[in-house]
Amino acid sequence: MTNRAKPSGQQPAFESRFLCPRFWGIWLGVGLLWFTHLLPLNIQFYIGKALGFLMYALAIKRRRLAKKNIALALPELNPTEQQRILKQHFVNLGLAIIETGIVWFGDHRKHPQAPKESNLVSFVGEEHLLNAVQSDRGVLILAPHFTHLEISGLFISMLINFNPVYRPHNNALMDYLIKRGRALPSFNTESQTIEYAKPIANSNTRQMLKVFQNGENMILLPDQRYRSKGKVIVPFFGHDAKSNPATSKIAQLTQAQVVPTFTRRTNKFKYEVRFLPALKDFPGESKEEDTIRLHKLYEAEIKVNPAEYLWVHNRWDIKER
Repeated sequence: MTNRAKPSGQQPAFESRFLCPRFWGIWLGVGLLWFTHLLPLNIQFYIGKALGFLMYALAIKRRRLAKKNIALALPELNPTEQQRILKQHFVNLGLAIIETGIVWFGDHRKHPQAPKESNLVSFVGEEHLLNAVQSDRGVLILAPHFTHLEISGLFISMLINFNPVYRPHNNALMDYLIKRGRALPSFNTESQTIEYAKPIANSNTRQMLKVFQNGENMILLPDQRYRSKGKVIVPFFGHDAKSNPATSKIAQLTQAQVVPTFTRRTNKFKYEVRFLPALKDFPGESKEEDTIRLHKLYEAEIKVNPAEYLWVHNRWDIKER
C-alpha cells in the first residue's frame, strides 16, 4: 500500500443517545449483520442470495422501478432477457447487504496492513491509479453506483488512502453507522499507527476542494439523479437525465487526476477491480460535454455487467404507480 496522501482522523464519535429504545430496531439489524459476517463466506453468499430473492418478492415498488429502468436502458434485450437481469439484480442487492457486513466488521478493521479480504480481489490497471497518485495533484476516483460500491471502497483502500463521499442520512444512528463504515482504516508505516479516512458529506463542496488542495484523494459516486441547483440535463442511455456535473467542476478547480473505476463480481465473493487510465483533456469545453463523456463510460460498463448496476434508483424521474 502506498502511504501518499494520507487522510487523518478518527472514527466518528459514538453518542449515548444511540442506546435509546427508538434505535433498538436498527441495532437488531446491525447485530444480525455482525453475526452473519462471522460465518464462512459460502454460507454468507447463500444468505445474501436468499435476501435478494426475498426483496424481489416483497419490494414490489422497487421491483417495478428497476424493471422500467432496465427496459429504458436496454431496449435491445427481449423481455425474457430483461426479466433475467432484473432477478439477478435483486440477488446482487442481497449480496450487497452481506458485503456491507464485511466492510463494517471484517478483518481489515483489525489488520489493515494485511487484511484477509485482500484474498477476495484482483486488480486490473492498478498502475493507472498509482501513476495518477504520483502526480501529487490528488486523484478523483469515479465509482458509479453498482451494487458492490461499499466493498469496492474497501478494495481501493488496500492500494491508496482516500476520503469517501457519503450522503447524510436523516436518522442519526444510520448516519453514524454509514460514516463509521466508510471511515476505512489504513496503516501508517511511518508512525506505525492506524488512521481512519474522514467521510465527506456530498453537499460539502468546500471540504471536497480542500481534499485536493492538500494533495489527497477522494472517491465520488457521480451518476445518480441530481435535482439541485447547477444540474445538467444530458442523455444517459439515450434518455434525458438530470445529472451532477461535479466531476467536471472539481477537475477544473483543482486539476485533480480523474480515474474511472469499475468493479465486477467474478465468483461468489471474488471480485475484479478495474482502473482506467486517468482521463486526458478533462475537463473539456463544457460541463455538459464532460458529463456526456462520463455517461458513455458508465454505459459501456453497464452493458457488459448489467445485473450489478443499481437499477432501483429512479434515474429518469419515472412516475411510480
